[in-house]
Parts: sequence; C-alpha cells; structure tokens
Amino acid sequence: MNLYIKTLGFQDIDSSMEEKLIQTGIKESIEAGFVLRHDQLNRGVIILRISQSTGLYIYGRFDKNEFIYEYYYPFVVGKRLSDNEELTVERHLDKESYAVVCDELKTGVTLIFFLQNVMDYMEYLFSNKDFQLDSFNPDAKNMISKQPIRKKKVALCALSLGGMILLPTVKRKKDSREKAAERNRRNLIQAAKNGDEEAIESLTIDDLDTYSQLSQRIMREDVFTIVDSSFMPCGVECDQYSVIGEILELSQEENVYTGEVIYIMVLECNDLVFTMAINSSCLVGEPAVGRRFKGQIWLQGSVKF
Repeated sequence: MNLYIKTLGFQDIDSSMEEKLIQTGIKESIEAGFVLRHDQLNRGVIILRISQSTGLYIYGRFDKNEFIYEYYYPFVVGKRLSDNEELTVERHLDKESYAVVCDELKTGVTLIFFLQNVMDYMEYLFSNKDFQLDSFNPDAKNMISKQPIRKKKVALCALSLGGMILLPTVKRKKDSREKAAERNRRNLIQAAKNGDEEAIESLTIDDLDTYSQLSQRIMREDVFTIVDSSFMPCGVECDQYSVIGEILELSQEENVYTGEVIYIMVLECNDLVFTMAINSSCLVGEPAVGRRFKGQIWLQGSVKF
C-alpha cells in the first residue's frame, strides 16, 4: 500500500479498502469518460478527486479499449512556481514513473522530486523531434529524454505523514548588505559548480566561520531558535526530506470519502517555497500563518512542459 494515501484523509485505510477504492474509482471514471488517454502510446490516466486540491493519480495502459491499472500515487496541487536552470528526468526501475533532478535557482541546491504529470512528460517526448516513436517499446525502461530539459517552471509540492508545529522566531528586516551577501553567495555556489577553485575556497571559509558562530550560540540558545528553517535529505529514498519551514498560507479541506480534515500549507524553507498536505490527525500543535512546521516530507513536482 502507498503509505502516503493516509496523508489525504485515509488514516484507517488498509490494503483491502485501498484496492476497493482504486477499482471503484477506475470503474466510475471510465463509465463517466473521465480518462486522459494518449492513443499513440496506449497510456492512460485517471485522476480521482479526494478534496479540492488533492487526489489520486491512477496510471495504466490500454489494451485496445481495456484500461489495465499499473500503479497510483496521492498528490496535492502546487500553488507556487519556481524557476530552474536545468532538469534531468530519470525513470524508476520498478514502474513507469519518473524522478526529476533539478537545480533550483534561488537556493542553488540540487533537488530530487517525484514527477506528478507523467502524461505531460510523455506528450513532451512524443512531440520532441529527438524522440522517435518507431524506437518506442511499451516494455522498455528508457523512455526518457536524452538531453537535459532547460528553462522550465516547476510547481513543487509535498505530502507528510506527520509533523509538529513550532513557534516562530523573531525576525528583523534584512539590510542591503545582507541581501548583497546572499546574492554573492548564490553566485559563488554557481561558480563552484562550474569548477571555480576560488569560489570553492571562499565557500569553505564561510562555512567554517558559520560553524564557529553556531558552536558558541548552541551553548546558550535552543537549536530551533538558531535554525530558523532547514531542508535536508533524509532516509534511503532520494525524494524524502526533513524540513523546518515557515507557514505562508494555510487552508483546510475535507476528504469527500471519509470526512477527515486535510491541512494545505504553503511553506518556505531556505527560500524554497512549496505546497504541502498533511492529515490533521497526524499533526501535533495548532498550525497558523507565521508559525513553523517541522517534519518529514515526500517531495513531488509538476513540470510545466
């Protein structure tokens, strides 16, 4: 069972209930004609709505007019777009789903996330002159772009199985010198990626200075006062992250099947903004705009091909 279905208000679901929900959703969607189908590639998608901005993405292939279910995943719709210099798409080994590696321009860090809009990506490949349909094998595992995809916006989003609410820290407005230092650091990170030894040395010195300052502050201050936000990979899955982020927007939605409440938050972590969904029963504390969320997330994204 996909554990993250519990995020969308199915806290007590088991494997048999999950199978019944998927099969019923497929049957009703096909009868109503709510199927996204690519005739040339014989692929199809059913989007089963769970709440206003969440749902299940049910993927399969067609054998003539019969829809053959392969896998599903829960999702939430991202509300904010981010700019990316370059995207690289890699297929997962066990199924026809994809991971995306991108360099986020604001933070300068490399992100790996689960691709939401698989059918859009296939359509992008199909319409690309570098991709030949004659070489396509339905059972092949290399239906990916051979070249990096450049200058595409991404709506990042995430699902969380649990977390807690932290109080905010006192913030002061950044002056022009601090803003200039941040821009300079982003430029140094970009130069370091291109092999600039002076940039690498400068970043190393800055990191040592920061470590020295933190070592002194941790003796008299709480760690969550010092660390205002964070975005760190965790676990063995490449698209799992441990985050601390400020809540910029907050809304509540209701699961149309169970009536459970889902919190939809827009979080900012280290200048990275994304939309996150979490089951209200799995959240410790009372969320509010300005407070912080701490927890583990499964990062997803929709690329605007």
